[in-house]
Amino acid sequence: MDFNAEIVKFVSGKIGGLVIMTAGSSEIVFADDFFVNKHGSDVVGMYGDDVFPWLADCPALEVDGDVAEWESIDTDTKKYYRIESAMFEKEEKKYQIHQLTDITEYMGLNRDITKYMSFFKKLSGFQSAVLKKLSSTYYELMPMLADYFVTNKAYFMIQREGKVDIITYNKIGNVYSNDRIEMNAEIGQMLAGEHSDNMMFADFAKEVQEVFALTGSNEESEFRMLCQGSVSGQKYAVYLSMWPNTDVASMKESTLLSVIRLYLENGIMREKLIYESEHDRLTGLYNKGKYLTMMEEEYPNLDSIAIFNFDVNNLKVLNDTQGHEVGDRLLVKAANSIRKVTNNKVHGYRMGGDEFLMIACNVTEDEAKGLQERWEKELARLNTIEDGINCVIAVGVVYAQKEYDLPAMLKKADELMYEDKKRKKKPGEEIR
Repeated sequence: MDFNAEIVKFVSGKIGGLVIMTAGSSEIVFADDFFVNKHGSDVVGMYGDDVFPWLADCPALEVDGDVAEWESIDTDTKKYYRIESAMFEKEEKKYQIHQLTDITEYMGLNRDITKYMSFFKKLSGFQSAVLKKLSSTYYELMPMLADYFVTNKAYFMIQREGKVDIITYNKIGNVYSNDRIEMNAEIGQMLAGEHSDNMMFADFAKEVQEVFALTGSNEESEFRMLCQGSVSGQKYAVYLSMWPNTDVASMKESTLLSVIRLYLENGIMREKLIYESEHDRLTGLYNKGKYLTMMEEEYPNLDSIAIFNFDVNNLKVLNDTQGHEVGDRLLVKAANSIRKVTNNKVHGYRMGGDEFLMIACNVTEDEAKGLQERWEKELARLNTIEDGINCVIAVGVVYAQKEYDLPAMLKKADELMYEDKKRKKKPGEEIR
């Protein structure tokens, strides 16, 4: 039996299209139903150069040579075609034959596969980096989030009893800041509710807006919740500032979010076990016990260190004249100015009474000066708040690279602090 007609019909009608044209003039001498339906019944006799834009990209062909396989897109229909082209000779004339196969669906699938392969490669790298730092602090995660999701700011909020700590990472300048605000019902909703859409600056509680404003956000800024949860009785949430090219699609990937929650909740559980033993209850800074441990285990072995010795002026006067509650508010304001500039390598301590200390690990001398300038600006900003409490803090700062003498540095920082205290003393005030 002769199946030639059926084979031609299948190849040209079901798979793609078949066209033959002279090699020199490109005159079309044969076109199957595919091309007739597309270009009209009079397509035979036309010139391929005028009809087929893809012909200009055809590779060089030789008579009875190898079949050339290539691809083209029809810009009108948005269809992708694989084209197989060859040249043959018949009755002393050379002809080109081209078969087009519609691979649009394949190309779409291929793009999806490429997209997901790229995503999983990116996810795998992120997972590996996260797991390597699983025992680290929240500070280590935040730059990773900013890079992965393509944004400039990441915010980690965590409830601690009646307070909410907000740790902000700003990719511009690689700067961290820490804020502590009072917990209320509106802020509780920001920690508990699932928010899958972009949120505007005005959608947040007033206290949170104030923190965001300090990092450069304004009424035009948009944010999106990355994840939220609760572990060991503590609610937490992560928000990202939205950029035009922020990777929103990845923010919806459950596998990725599970990795991030694992990191955060592991850190929260670990921290909760030791938090109260290491932190001052009034101010939330590290306590003297934590300082003594770090002095023994970490601070003697750094490449460089900066010591900031703080002492709050007029605490006793305030306690005697306005009561200890007002005195405590003075100490909290002092602590907040220090907390603002702390991060994973800048540690703030309340040593007792009105004495505070800040230790910066492995920083340059310029970075240490920058820390002091940032702290001074934060203290000045806090003093603009109309609460009737003007916080004056004396400070002594010393910097050294290894090998350094810690006791000598602490003594020098204390001397410099005392000199600063005398400079800041008003006439008639005690130096206390």
